[in-house]
Amino acid sequence: MIPANSKIKQTTVEKIAKRYHVSGSTAASWTLEESFPPCLDKGWGKTQLYDEAAVDEWVLEHKPEAWVVAHPKQKEKATALPAGGPKDLLPLRHIGVLEGRFLSREPTPVATLRTYISRGVLARPDRRAGDGGQPEVTEDMWFRETAYNYITRPRRVRRKTGKSDGERREPSEFLQRYFEENPGLLTLEKIAELDGREHEREPTALSTLDNYISQGKLARPDRKPGDGKTPDVDERMWMPDSVLPYLCRPDSRHGAPKPAQDEAAAVEASEFLQRYFEENPGLLTLEKIAELDGREQGRPKATALSTLKVYISQGKLARPDRKPGDGKTPPVEEPMWTPEAALPFLATPRQARKEAPAAPAEGELREPSAALKRYFEKNPGLLTLEKIAELDGKEQGRSKPTALSTMRAYRSRGLLAPPDRLPNDGKTPEVDEPMWTPESARPYLLRPLGRRGAAAAKSDQ
Repeated sequence: MIPANSKIKQTTVEKIAKRYHVSGSTAASWTLEESFPPCLDKGWGKTQLYDEAAVDEWVLEHKPEAWVVAHPKQKEKATALPAGGPKDLLPLRHIGVLEGRFLSREPTPVATLRTYISRGVLARPDRRAGDGGQPEVTEDMWFRETAYNYITRPRRVRRKTGKSDGERREPSEFLQRYFEENPGLLTLEKIAELDGREHEREPTALSTLDNYISQGKLARPDRKPGDGKTPDVDERMWMPDSVLPYLCRPDSRHGAPKPAQDEAAAVEASEFLQRYFEENPGLLTLEKIAELDGREQGRPKATALSTLKVYISQGKLARPDRKPGDGKTPPVEEPMWTPEAALPFLATPRQARKEAPAAPAEGELREPSAALKRYFEKNPGLLTLEKIAELDGKEQGRSKPTALSTMRAYRSRGLLAPPDRLPNDGKTPEVDEPMWTPESARPYLLRPLGRRGAAAAKSDQ
């Protein structure tokens, strides 16, 4: 309870966010930290009230970068930046060390600082060797005020991020169970491990996490060596509450939505997929999804697992329904998907990614060469991709068949029609690879001639 005659200037989470130019969720996460000043009272609508002066001191000690934003004329007071005269000379390596201290990470490499100079982020040196100034210098040097202007510059990621703050998902069952069993401090290595598991990949690189700290995506550490708190720590440490907002960030790094339910209902599975799921109603591994996707997209090989992981991060393929250690039965040893979760992805064509010219219209097709006419008269059956490549090479006046990689590129751009037959498509006779009818291949083979038209014309004579 705040006494009626109290002279304490009160502030709220909303005001804190506005004062320090951070999002509301970031300011709220600060109040959850153990060292944050206690709530004094609750105002209208149960709004929590804090001592503004105490909050200011806390931000100065724990969030100096944010403190400087609110006090641009008092940068030298930031605890991570030593005081000194504005014209004190600092070498480039020292600026890197100070920036690392200011952002609670490793020193910024000199090579990185030089790129910032070339881009105009860091000003060019105030003093250079042999410039005739006093005192004499033997290397490039910067005034302290120049260096601090660079170190405390506004960083875009510290600004409000709009609706993205409301998109954090709930912690997974794995994370909930982990934090129940391990309520203590976390090292950066442990955060990297948890982040990798939560997003179905290898542990996140420590250098990447350092960047996220400097960008405000991962909170600054709650404990640092030599911070005077107990127990002593030998490295940077985080409280679970500080790490959860980062670990529970939106699934897609690019903000891509997951497939909607109405989209899932709109896709129609091929006969092959329908038959497969009728005969195999159980869970699917990522390898099996890769195999099915390769067949469904008309490719001779399974889709690369790395490609599928990208699709998961983009929301095109749903996240797995089961994961190792999720507490469900039966236990699984790798991520698994239900057929219902995988079907919208498998039944959605993804080949034509670019705006590509469609196959030529009937009136644009040229007459087939005499050799092509003879071939189709003698061979009216299905064509493999290799045979189409061979015929295409001859029609284009080349001595060799068109490369299969080129043929697949034409297929993805719509210049070559999708295959009429696929392995295990339920039709007869069975085929072991994608096959085309002559009618489907003819528009591609008879497309207008390109630069080799003259050579092809000679072959008809």
